[in-house]
Amino acid sequence: MRIVGTAELKPGDVLEKAVLNQKGIVMLEAGTILTEHYIQRLKTLRIQYVHLASRSGHSDDKFERKGRGGAAMAWERPDIAAMKNDDKPRKEAGKLIAEFASREALLEQLVLPFPEANFRQTFRDLVMDISRQQALAEELGVMLQTDRMLFEHALNVTLCSSIMGASRGLDKSQMYELALGAMFCDVGMTRLPVDLTKVNRKLNGPELEILRQHTSEGYRVLKAMKEVPPLAAQCALLHHERYRGSGYPLGMTNDKIPEYAQIVAIADVYNALGSPRHHRNAYAPSEAIEYLSAAGNYDFDWELTRSFLNHVVIYPVSTRIKLSSGQLATVMETANRPIQRPLVQIFREADGTDVIVPYTMELQSHMNVVIVGKAD
Repeated sequence: MRIVGTAELKPGDVLEKAVLNQKGIVMLEAGTILTEHYIQRLKTLRIQYVHLASRSGHSDDKFERKGRGGAAMAWERPDIAAMKNDDKPRKEAGKLIAEFASREALLEQLVLPFPEANFRQTFRDLVMDISRQQALAEELGVMLQTDRMLFEHALNVTLCSSIMGASRGLDKSQMYELALGAMFCDVGMTRLPVDLTKVNRKLNGPELEILRQHTSEGYRVLKAMKEVPPLAAQCALLHHERYRGSGYPLGMTNDKIPEYAQIVAIADVYNALGSPRHHRNAYAPSEAIEYLSAAGNYDFDWELTRSFLNHVVIYPVSTRIKLSSGQLATVMETANRPIQRPLVQIFREADGTDVIVPYTMELQSHMNVVIVGKAD
């Protein structure tokens, strides 16, 4: 089954699920073969997407898609079979995941509303369970071979998504679905041309159209795997949808986007901004936080965004920072305080004089003073 936007429907497509109107009345039964008349009717009624039966007979090696301008775009898929059969990267991926889950600095910039040791164990169990399943391990190996940045990004997105899931009280089964969806949200990138995903420049229009197809490609890959629950597979398809309908591939609005996909979307953007890319350097943590804060109820649901921001620490305890006043200080406490307003201890005044007896300053009580960066 595939979720397809009405703008992409073609005569001959077959409905896998019935189409209902806003009152819940069946408009078209499952199994209906769509005609041009049916498609136009769906568009008129503003049905955003439908569930189609999987197409049979298409090649696994070469795909052709239509861009918004109508031009055909084709590419040769990487030799995925050979990549899956390579045992070395598959084992390396499992090793890296185990190391990531056990890293001491894993949570230094994240705040947990529950015992850290409990979350560490839960998170480790989740990701190790995923990496031990043959089919999933093969895809992790493919991801590592395709792009190490992509693989590391997947781990960070999984961590942030899992923290949000735990803070929202998800049970063990739900946590697994969310972690799985987060880890493979960008698996479709492994099916695109490598020379396109690693370019050191901005993409042009046709190239961007191909890159955006990683969502539907990823969904296709995950839907074909019995190890992947439907809600997890949807994360690949829908993690670029946005609150006001400006995202892709279906242009869904907030009330239509599944919660898992929304959580993964926030984690994906935060980690994408904070990590280097082939065409740019990483953004500072404060810049990533500022972006997410401004995106509430615009790109992302504000409640979910705020939930995430409550668990992020830009400047961990013991970090030396520079204040807008010119003073240098050490971060002392961050708990129960706004992200950029921790309790700090001044050790050098603005004129360069070292403080003989360091004193504390509660930044949330000094609104005219802000952190401008780390101290040299």
